[in-house]
Amino acid sequence: MDKEKILIVEDDVRIQKLYDKGLPEEEYEKRFSGNGVDALMMYKSWGPDIVILDIGLPEMDGYSVLKKIRIEIKDGETIVIMATGVNDRHKINDCINLGISAYITKPFNFKEINNIVTKTSKGVIISS
Repeated sequence: MDKEKILIVEDDVRIQKLYDKGLPEEEYEKRFSGNGVDALMMYKSWGPDIVILDIGLPEMDGYSVLKKIRIEIKDGETIVIMATGVNDRHKINDCINLGISAYITKPFNFKEINNIVTKTSKGVIISS
């Protein structure tokens, strides 16, 4: 069985380690990016199955990356999960309208993130 490719876009190294611990190597091939510009280049060249995006990123925020994936590139298939400290109902609705699969607010634990990633194919999940 092939591993799912997951691109984790997070500028906080401590949180990157949480993802690394919470998403098992047996199931996921993981790559990390610390800013939106690099993340978009990695997305285009690598073609991940799942993208986890923080909103507050250097160089280009996660919401802008999401818009580029959905509107400019016209990719409605890749699972996108917003994982951020922003718990703003308007921002959540904006992301839902762009076709995210889940929205989870920080802080979260490594078991919670694995559960969210596993369940995303069943619809939009909002966790706060």
